[in-house]
Amino acid sequence: MATATPGQAQAPSPKDGNQPVLLSADSVTFDEQQGLVTARGNVELSQSLRTVRADTITYNRTTKVVTATGNIRIVEPSGDILFADYAELTDDMRDAFVENLRVLMTDNSRMAGNEAERRGERILRVNRGVYSPCELCKEDPTRPPLWQVRAVRVVHDKEEHEIRYKDAVLEMFGVPVAYTPYLSQPDATVDRKSGFLTPLLGSSSDLGLFIRPRYYIDMGPDQDATVEVGGFSKQGLLLGGEYRKRFERGRLTLNGSVTQGELPNGLADKNAPKENKLRGHFFARGLFEIDEVWRAGFDVKRASDETYLRKYFDNRGDDFLTSRAFVEGFRGRNYAAVSAYSWQDLRYGNTVEEPIVGPLAVYSAMGEPGSLFGGRWSLDSGILSLYRRQGASTRRFHVEPGWRRDITSSLGFVTTFEGRVLAVGHNSSHYDRPETTAVERGSASRFLLFPQGQVTVRYPFARYGESSQQLIEPLVAVTTAPRAPNDPDVPNEDSQDVEFDQANLFMFNRFPGIDRLEGGTRITYGLRTAIYGYRQGSASLFVGQSYRFNQENAYPAASGLRDRRSDYVGRLDLSPASWLDANYSFRIDPDTLRFRRHSLSGMVGVPEFTLSTAYSYLDNTPTSTATRTDLEQITIGVSSQFAPRWSVGASHVQSLRPAPGPRAAGAVLTYQDECFTFQTIARRDYTNTVGDVKDGNTLYFRLVFKNLGEFRTPGLGGLF
Repeated sequence: MATATPGQAQAPSPKDGNQPVLLSADSVTFDEQQGLVTARGNVELSQSLRTVRADTITYNRTTKVVTATGNIRIVEPSGDILFADYAELTDDMRDAFVENLRVLMTDNSRMAGNEAERRGERILRVNRGVYSPCELCKEDPTRPPLWQVRAVRVVHDKEEHEIRYKDAVLEMFGVPVAYTPYLSQPDATVDRKSGFLTPLLGSSSDLGLFIRPRYYIDMGPDQDATVEVGGFSKQGLLLGGEYRKRFERGRLTLNGSVTQGELPNGLADKNAPKENKLRGHFFARGLFEIDEVWRAGFDVKRASDETYLRKYFDNRGDDFLTSRAFVEGFRGRNYAAVSAYSWQDLRYGNTVEEPIVGPLAVYSAMGEPGSLFGGRWSLDSGILSLYRRQGASTRRFHVEPGWRRDITSSLGFVTTFEGRVLAVGHNSSHYDRPETTAVERGSASRFLLFPQGQVTVRYPFARYGESSQQLIEPLVAVTTAPRAPNDPDVPNEDSQDVEFDQANLFMFNRFPGIDRLEGGTRITYGLRTAIYGYRQGSASLFVGQSYRFNQENAYPAASGLRDRRSDYVGRLDLSPASWLDANYSFRIDPDTLRFRRHSLSGMVGVPEFTLSTAYSYLDNTPTSTATRTDLEQITIGVSSQFAPRWSVGASHVQSLRPAPGPRAAGAVLTYQDECFTFQTIARRDYTNTVGDVKDGNTLYFRLVFKNLGEFRTPGLGGLF
């Protein structure tokens, strides 16, 4: 028998073509009679990217078997680490038999078994195996993890990148909760793989008991698809699916569904017989890069009827489905686009025709600072064509060059000079003139040249303290333009919804579009004050008003801009620390000092307990003599991170005017850790029944098992 001193040795390859083996140990002995090479003490055996460490490693030159015992650690080329008490390996270390196996995978998942067998670089078969991605308890590692899969046999197929289970049992906290004769999941190296997704299960008053299994198809690195077949006890089958495709310079997504279901005939007679018809939806979205400047895209959304998405996909937030096709380009500060729009109205029973817009072409450009008379020039232009089959159709073009320059004086005054000239042409047809009592379908054309100028002066006072910076800034602006000829014969398509607040107080035109314009001369003034902490905390307040030297009757009565003196507008932002964040905006009548509009959103508290609220009030008086129809609503919510992994939240929406009463309420309970997420969401809808969609209570569940899959009820899904 020969012995060797501690160190490293390079053993010759047993087979031609194999890579050499590097051996390191405290001592190495060789038994010539039995052909055994034995290494003891901190033994490390390396070949290519695989390494075996153990207390003792023996190599039998006759049987070509490597035996390892004591604190075995095998590092695989994939990065997985195998721990065992006893292992037998072939001389090239590709095949192995292991007892008392523990595996630590690259994503920190763990697998263990009584014994395991590895065949080549592909198969690792574990008998009486357990798999879990959950971390073990630090105080007691012998305790079962939060969840684990226990199976008679676990096979890790590294070529298919799949983990398969035979006779699998899902355990929660060591307690069996589910059984399946077969289960598979992708391993940590897989981003996606074909297979069944967790089915959607549930019950609702509209659909009854239902199950919606889904199958995911991996069609390649650049495309995939999902197919769904849903069964309902109160409705027919639903067939749905989604297809996604990536191109070298673009992407495409198709989503749709179809079913045979009952649909009420209308609102007039609730007892009228229901019609059984095909129902469904189709969504499509695409975006394609043409070159470095231009790109094109589309977004198509259509449903068979108003209530289909609400009923089958719990899509309760959209009143309209917007479809769009466009081509747009970006170059420097320039932007150009040509678009077309259409809308589908989902408001049940609404008969107002939605227009088709196309083309809508816009071009905007902006010059370099100081490029024109020390200031910057700008250009905005556009073409609009709006069509209705039964209503007004409009064609319009506009060009608006502008110029702006900021000058700061030695005394600290900041003066801004701005000027614009709007050239706009309108042509409308089939328009019902508002001043006529009888229906009169006519046409009108208008060309308008409308210059505007504005001078704004600001004088900021700033003070720098030891812990904060204070700011007081008065602002005054004078805006002048000719009287605006807001001809009622020109349809108002883009200037109906006037939202007057501190954001548009100093704008040239407080109308949201250019179908109506604000002319004459006015003075606008305001005061901004703020304090900013160097480390944390801030507070700011802005208050302003405008005075017009001429009357402007084009604004709605409740807009706050109808009289010469506008309403007072302002906003308060308060965030002294991380435990408080509040935003309050308001609009006040200058004569009565009565609030015409105000809204509050705020959050106060710490993660252990947080209170949030959102309150809004709108004086919706259409005229001075009409009946007031104010709108007032409040939302109150509470949440608590009452444990490191547990949180709970609840909210309630209450209408105060015009019809007091609850609108919606909900509660959410969430548990989340590194391997599992559980959510219970309860919701109460107090709104009236819409078509074939009923109000009432809804309960959603969501369970996410890391690497294994997700279970959720359909209400938590989404449509793009």
